[in-house]
Amino acid sequence: MSVAYVKDAKAMSEWLLRREYRGLGDTQEAAAGRAQTKWGAPATTLLRLRHREIPDMKLSTWASILEAFRRAGGSIDALYEEERSRHGESNSALVRLADFVAGERAGAVQGMGSAAAEKAEAARTGTP
Repeated sequence: MSVAYVKDAKAMSEWLLRREYRGLGDTQEAAAGRAQTKWGAPATTLLRLRHREIPDMKLSTWASILEAFRRAGGSIDALYEEERSRHGESNSALVRLADFVAGERAGAVQGMGSAAAEKAEAARTGTP
């Protein structure tokens, strides 16, 4: 695999480890073990990517890290939806702002001036 895929795997593994790290008193090895148990990412590979520069890796290893990253991201999306459903379809400015930031609804931020809304949309899509 190319170096770009290895760098992507390194970024994904660091994100998984940060997500599982519990703070003072916890170790990276324990966090890697929890990531392996929860999402199926190989703990040895997570730690190896964290501590060394790897020139190459097997496709199956990269795919397992990608799948674990997707599973962890899916749980974040589920948590977001659960929290949003807790607040209902209220007309809360905070709920609309959260929808806009998450990209869930295009017209989520109502009450903005049309110029501000166009500027926010352009910033989101990357057009000047």
